[in-house]
Amino acid sequence: MTWWNRSMPRWSPSRRPPRTPPAISPTRSPISSRSTSHATRVRERPRFMKIAARQAEAFCRAPDAAVRAVLVYGADSGLVRERSDLLASSVLEDLGDPFRMAEMQGDTVASDPVLLIDEAGAIALTGGRRVVRVKGGGDRLTDAVKDLLAQPTGDTLVVIEAGELQGRSKLRGLLEKAKDGAAVACYRDEDRDLGSVIVDELAQHGVEAEGDAVQLLVAYLGGDRRQTRAEVAKLALYVGEGGRATVADVEAAVADSSYLSMDRIAHAVSSGNLDDLDRSLERALADREQPVTILGAVRRHMTQLQLFLSLRDRGMAEGQALKAAKVFHFRAEDALKAGSRRWTSDRALRALGHLNEAEIQCKTTGMPADTICRRTLYDLARAAHAAGGR
Repeated sequence: MTWWNRSMPRWSPSRRPPRTPPAISPTRSPISSRSTSHATRVRERPRFMKIAARQAEAFCRAPDAAVRAVLVYGADSGLVRERSDLLASSVLEDLGDPFRMAEMQGDTVASDPVLLIDEAGAIALTGGRRVVRVKGGGDRLTDAVKDLLAQPTGDTLVVIEAGELQGRSKLRGLLEKAKDGAAVACYRDEDRDLGSVIVDELAQHGVEAEGDAVQLLVAYLGGDRRQTRAEVAKLALYVGEGGRATVADVEAAVADSSYLSMDRIAHAVSSGNLDDLDRSLERALADREQPVTILGAVRRHMTQLQLFLSLRDRGMAEGQALKAAKVFHFRAEDALKAGSRRWTSDRALRALGHLNEAEIQCKTTGMPADTICRRTLYDLARAAHAAGGR
């Protein structure tokens, strides 16, 4: 018999109640044996729902039943969409169900916050729990979400998708601290993580891969999880179940992708290969690649080149400098070494300034972006060509 069921002797002024400490059941934690008021205070402490990175996938597959609103944010837009899909799928079998799934734009919600409360409070004609998905979230939605959480609006799950938010973000802070809210961060895969994602994804298709093939994919692919999965699925289909992907397979499977196209443009600029730049750039623009995207790819390559050159100038061994610059594949190494014979660290730094300025002009001046892109890349390639091999 547990201590709280034992009969207590009648108390009288002449008799004190026994001071024997209560027994603690081996199946209960010590906190369960404390007074009811203390246990209640423990349960009522604020519950912070900032989901750790290692728990994000599991949480999105089966979120806490008490959670009514989840913010999914981060630089990896593909992973944001993927985890938003997981959250919605935890409620719905069919994400296309028009009675139980509603989509809203962040601008619409920000201009009229009551719309979110109305949508979250609606009842599906076919019965069952609903999902409201808000795209393009940001701090401008803070008041609307605060009003939503303050109202008893049923059991609808609201999923808010947003880009990168800083730690001081009001919306992020609100949902991390709300007892019925949560925030899930989606960061871009680092090179090591991306390699693991590639291997795991290929394994699901029954395909293995050589180490060089995985490294080449890491070099080609960006940090967007959804795009990574799409390209890996294409490679797996090309190789076939039970096959083993090689470097040649990767080149064949992604030969027409924008990843390889961007690399060729960047390498042509840094090496001063005007003919290759002409072919690669015109093909990319014909395929409707955005000039800002092209400039960004060249900027990333020149950033690696400048870091490699500056570290080597300080006396670091070439292999260590390549590793520090996050260059892991032999083809990327060859391109960086070729560029290093035509650039100095200072000149590469000035080139980065020109590339940054070109990106700003594309976004702000109203001038034709493809003209700005062509002029900037040809200027840099001509400078590299004129420098010759050092």
